[in-house]
Amino acid sequence: MAIWLGLWLGCAVTLPGAIGIIIHDGLRETAQLQGIICIIATGLIHTVYFRLLAAGYEEGEISLVYPIARGSGIALTAILAGLLLKEQLTVLGSIGIGLVCLGIISLSTGAHKRADDKKAVRLALCIGASIVAYSLVDKTGVGYINPVVYIWSMFLIAGIALTPLLVRRYRGRLWQVAKQYRGYAAIIGIGSVGTYLMILFAFTRGPVGYIVAVREFAVVLGALAGIIFLKERFTITKALAICVIVIGIIGIKLG
Repeated sequence: MAIWLGLWLGCAVTLPGAIGIIIHDGLRETAQLQGIICIIATGLIHTVYFRLLAAGYEEGEISLVYPIARGSGIALTAILAGLLLKEQLTVLGSIGIGLVCLGIISLSTGAHKRADDKKAVRLALCIGASIVAYSLVDKTGVGYINPVVYIWSMFLIAGIALTPLLVRRYRGRLWQVAKQYRGYAAIIGIGSVGTYLMILFAFTRGPVGYIVAVREFAVVLGALAGIIFLKERFTITKALAICVIVIGIIGIKLG
């Protein structure tokens, strides 16, 4: 519910900017066929991503689910970007990506012992696969369509696609429940627009493999937030994995 409301708030926040860009650039220039295909694809992929994200956070600890979800597809993104988008990585950058992946694998294999954690890890890996898919699509899409128009369209499609699920789940209580979660929705909506819009602009300036990997510094913050604020389990494995991820990100930056 909070994610769904956040998507609609994101649409509202970005709508004036999207309209202004369309008027300035012209509809024909803005709505290129290749870009429209990417928008439809990313909207549907994000629908799956947001549904998996909600399920993953319901199932497992954020210090486990978040790092695995965010980092599990880093290497695959870099490999596919090289094959499909012809992007080249330096040796040091490749080593950095490898270290980030190693840290993620350490979290996924050594930080859980309970049966519930196994299901959470599976969901997190599915989230990671969806991140790979939308990252490659979005890297291509912003080459044709302005990132502001792109993110507005993406949020709109995902919001519409998730609506039947929310209506079915809450039925007559939809707006009552919406009021309950409006505070969370405001943070999610504004935060998602601001952060992912920066990522989309970054996609127009550099290789998607690097950008996706460096973005995962948030993995460290997410794991630490779960431990500090939500009182989740702290283990040596988690601590070492976080350190490896940080070293990997430094390698990517230097590369």
